[in-house]
Amino acid sequence: MLGNLVRNIGIRSRVGRISFYRNFSGSIGLGSDIPGHTLDDILKTDLLKDAKPEEITRIWTEYHQSKEGFVSAVIPSLHYAEIEAKGKICPRFVYAIPKDSGGFEMMLSEMHQHRVSFTSLEAWKALQTSAPPLLELFHYVDFQQSKGLVLMRGAYKNPLTSQEAVFLANQLQMYYRIDPERYKLVHTFNHNPMFFDYNELIKNLDSPDLKKPSHSSTTSS
Repeated sequence: MLGNLVRNIGIRSRVGRISFYRNFSGSIGLGSDIPGHTLDDILKTDLLKDAKPEEITRIWTEYHQSKEGFVSAVIPSLHYAEIEAKGKICPRFVYAIPKDSGGFEMMLSEMHQHRVSFTSLEAWKALQTSAPPLLELFHYVDFQQSKGLVLMRGAYKNPLTSQEAVFLANQLQMYYRIDPERYKLVHTFNHNPMFFDYNELIKNLDSPDLKKPSHSSTTSS
């Protein structure tokens, strides 16, 4: 029924499926160049006012499955509210990405409003606020109250792979929501950094909540 209300605007989609999405031109970048700063830039929100949460989830997920340079998720409202509240208290944290060499790539994240930016810790040490983000997670709260969900879109670039972008997003969930004990590590990093133990960060990579990225079979987009 919703399909009858939508005009096709040229986004690539499966045969017979009408797109709910806006079209973008030009290359996709990071920072101020990322398209989609509001949900209406991406999604025809006026056509989904009467849609069920399951339908919105399906549309959002299916669209991003074939979008290179992006990852996505649908987060229950209460879960996101917890992450947002903790992010205001502890906006920064560090994450480790395991590498095939046996070492780790350390990433620094910062939350601001409904956006989470990740950059290389080494780049941040050298460039501070000028360090380029390698992954940015945008959280769209348009349906938070009416549908009980928040739509997340992550834009990443080389040298990150899609699996590494998902791995970082899952770690954020683990530290800010899933495990209260691990959130204590986040709090220490923000408010008592001299007592922060990077070894605890590495130990947590073995958590069953996390699926480590596979570098042998994945290439970055």
